[in-house]
Amino acid sequence: MEDTYLNLPNFVPLSDALWHLGSVGLMVSYGACFAFIVYFLMTSLQLAPRYKLVAILSAVVMASAGLSLFREWSMWNASYAWDAAAMIWQPQSDGQTFSNIYRYGNWTITVPLLLTQLPIAFGLARGEIHKRAIRMSIAGVLMIWTGVVGQFGEVSDYGLLNLWGFISTAFFIWLLFEVYMTIKAGKLASPARAKWPHNLFFYMLLTWGLYPIAYALPQLGQTGEVVVIQQYLFTAADITTKLIYGVILSRYCLRRSADEGYGPAMAALDDTGTLSGAKANLT
Repeated sequence: MEDTYLNLPNFVPLSDALWHLGSVGLMVSYGACFAFIVYFLMTSLQLAPRYKLVAILSAVVMASAGLSLFREWSMWNASYAWDAAAMIWQPQSDGQTFSNIYRYGNWTITVPLLLTQLPIAFGLARGEIHKRAIRMSIAGVLMIWTGVVGQFGEVSDYGLLNLWGFISTAFFIWLLFEVYMTIKAGKLASPARAKWPHNLFFYMLLTWGLYPIAYALPQLGQTGEVVVIQQYLFTAADITTKLIYGVILSRYCLRRSADEGYGPAMAALDDTGTLSGAKANLT
């Protein structure tokens, strides 16, 4: 599909510094995702049974995001060739191309999982979890796939880019509304921990907001700096909305587990060393 080649990196040469910055940024990102698979699996052992799935889903998200970012890193390395005479990295012209579309494929998998974690973490009733997860996931997937269409215009058709960007933003606003209502329900379900979900909404608004900025960035000019900054924005959004978000939710669930008297969670949060091993193993 020709359109998959119409991403900016396939048309813009990069200085040695910019090419290496792009490569290292992607490498560190997929490495962090793979490392945190272990973190989330180990964290799940400390959570009360009703919250364990939150950390397990974060581990699944890390595996999926890590594989996607590894593919992006591999394409980045394969799609440029060093021009020693010009002292610059040139885009390949023999079929080795770079495409952001694989990010969208990964988001199609991970966004529903990330959103499903919310009502589970808040301890909502099973029916509420299903209802809210489905509504948020539908809004999220529509946001992603309308963005897929628009990103094919980032090189030569800004009308296409902006039209589908606005449509995608409409679904993003719907998604934010559903997230807000889910968080509101979470605050009511656990008034003692209401500050956490309150702050989480603004965190999600800020971090998810990085994606449309990266999407629209090519309109600033077809330069190496724009190419690399776009990749860093996409990657920063992936790390903050998946990895750090997962840590925040896991810590929230750990505190809820301790509030409910779950021994391993109480032991994990104990900074005095006074909890006995027997108490720590209570279920």
